[in-house]
Amino acid sequence: MTIKALPILIYGASGFGRELAWLIESCAEKAVHYELGCFIDDESSKHGTLVNGIRVVSFEDATQEYPGAAVAAGIGNPQLREKLMAKSAEAGFKFATIVYPRVERSHWIEIGEGTVICAGCILTTNIRLGKHVQINLNCTIGHDVVMGDFTTLAPGVHVSGWVHLGKRVYIGTGAMIINGTEEKPLTIGDDAVIGAGAVVTNPVPSCETWGGYQPKPCIADSDPTERFSNWDYPEIEEGKLTRYNWIVQHKENLVLGYKTDIGAFTYINAKYGVVLEDYAQIGSHCSIYSFSTIDDKMGQVLIKRNARIGSHTVIMPGVTVGENAVVGAHSFVNKDVPANAVVAGVPARQLQLKQGG
Repeated sequence: MTIKALPILIYGASGFGRELAWLIESCAEKAVHYELGCFIDDESSKHGTLVNGIRVVSFEDATQEYPGAAVAAGIGNPQLREKLMAKSAEAGFKFATIVYPRVERSHWIEIGEGTVICAGCILTTNIRLGKHVQINLNCTIGHDVVMGDFTTLAPGVHVSGWVHLGKRVYIGTGAMIINGTEEKPLTIGDDAVIGAGAVVTNPVPSCETWGGYQPKPCIADSDPTERFSNWDYPEIEEGKLTRYNWIVQHKENLVLGYKTDIGAFTYINAKYGVVLEDYAQIGSHCSIYSFSTIDDKMGQVLIKRNARIGSHTVIMPGVTVGENAVVGAHSFVNKDVPANAVVAGVPARQLQLKQGG
């Protein structure tokens, strides 16, 4: 028996969006038929193009051409996915729940709307999945697991029994979550990020990033403008510690945004320009260089709105750290960091958290 076709628009034409299109096409081979309408993407350069033979349109055009259609999120970043799905709901779109037909699962599973479960996954029993959860290829989920809305599991994640994940949690490729107990489930808080290959044996608080480097708190599920209640622009003297114990050289070339936060004993060399946009947060003992005397590199450093830099990190000349990005503690950043990314290491590398996959 053929299930009635459902027109689906995939929001996001990048990596996971393309994989999601393939998943939908694969469902048709198993007698679960969907009508794939188009990709929606906010990048104007993609509008009017074809991606793997599927049209890419703007959000505005999609609302006109497909009123009331179903949307599926092709966005791996949980926070961004939440914003785009809220935007889609306001425009009157419904949401598609897509589960590969050969996924192994019991009857005792609750699946929220908009959830995507890819091929190769096994879900055992008494599992509750929130809205717009993404479970990528070859994941296993044990008994009595709870996943909050917009949680993402990258490929090959293994979650043992009695684990409770909050909202907007991101679990990197190949990570393993050890089991809790009925009396004391192992909890991972809202907006936490677990790095690829990590083994989680203890609870992880909300907003922390784990996976081979020091956890870095973030500001999540809150308005960054409320970080400080009585913030004022600091007085900066050339080459002298501020009242907060950080120091600037070439202060005339420093642009300091509103409600920025700079930790103690951070050094900023602004000879060729350093811009900290509104709500940027720099940890203690960081070094930001627009000029390197060792190799004569030079160039403006731009830390964009609400980006967060972990303690003891070095930012090299010419680097841009994108909006809402997180740089883990003790990192060496010599290349641009995309918006919404999580990076760490020497040199810093992205931890499988990016738009579209």
